[in-house]
Amino acid sequence: MGNITVSDNVISEIAYRSICSVYGVEPDDKEFKKLRKNISVERTPEDNVIINVKLEAPYGENILEFSKNIMKTITENVSQMTEKVVEAVNVVVIGVSEMEFSKNS
Repeated sequence: MGNITVSDNVISEIAYRSICSVYGVEPDDKEFKKLRKNISVERTPEDNVIINVKLEAPYGENILEFSKNIMKTITENVSQMTEKVVEAVNVVVIGVSEMEFSKNS
């Protein structure tokens, strides 16, 4: 048949939309789009993926629980949509945001 390759940009977009769903914002939100530059994808020799995300946690939220929810959502969505093995999702909390947060998950 042939080869199917899923680019890092696609994996990054899935991760971005996953984060949007956790925050409860639309993917085309202008302020939130800045987050895209804080998502990077690495490949292992086995072609598994490692996703690195830098983000702000909503003020008042449990940062560990919030981060675990981000990790879980990204892992599930990337695995489901690409059938790639997500070896790790690394979340670096770089700040606290006053942003309104609606729990969708």
